Amino acid sequence: MSISPPEIVEPVSLSPSLVVEDDPAMRERLGRVLSSMLGGGGEPQIAWAGSIATAKELLGAQSFGVALVDIGLPDGSGVELIGWMQGQHPKVPAVVISAWRTEEIIFAALRAGAIGYLLKERDDLELGMALRSIEQGGAPIDPAIARHILGWLAMQQTSRPVVAAADAPAPLPAPLTPRERKILELVSQGLSNRDMAESLSISRLTVECHTKNIYRKLAVTSRTEAVYQARRHGLLH
Repeated sequence: MSISPPEIVEPVSLSPSLVVEDDPAMRERLGRVLSSMLGGGGEPQIAWAGSIATAKELLGAQSFGVALVDIGLPDGSGVELIGWMQGQHPKVPAVVISAWRTEEIIFAALRAGAIGYLLKERDDLELGMALRSIEQGGAPIDPAIARHILGWLAMQQTSRPVVAAADAPAPLPAPLTPRERKILELVSQGLSNRDMAESLSISRLTVECHTKNIYRKLAVTSRTEAVYQARRHGLLH
């Protein structure tokens, strides 16, 4: 299969959002998460679609900052919708929020054009933090999903010839601190921010701060890219 690490995208607005989800409980949950992210700045503009057909109608009728797409929909797969959006509405970024975590579906969604893949099993805070990163130009990948991608990248690396010295990455603008390297190790293992905070006995906010510093030093915007670049720089083994 052919796939590249998620590309850096421009910052986007989460309002108005198109949420393509047919489960009432998940709709309510996503509405709550999006509302909490505004911090009292008003209700988010959300359009709800319970099918691919409805989503296409809404996309043709108004503009959206982002589309949050489930995979299992009554009239087809969310992957189909994401691929259609790439051709008809390429300026609307799509992020998968689904319970599906099979390798085939993950790579199909990313190949179709999804800029992120999140799992419904994460708590509201973690989903909110991942969605917040989209506003800043990030491409969030759930830690469990990152394991699949990193495993694939590792296989690709072992099948390639040795990289010439001229192709070696440029030196980092600033070295990673011991704590940042430890967090990077945990990221490579697929731990969530909550798990890392518990493991290191620090707050989630501190973990997020270190993660932002890691992203800045490695010039990346997602966990997958961070681990990929860290391996290129010899920071992980």
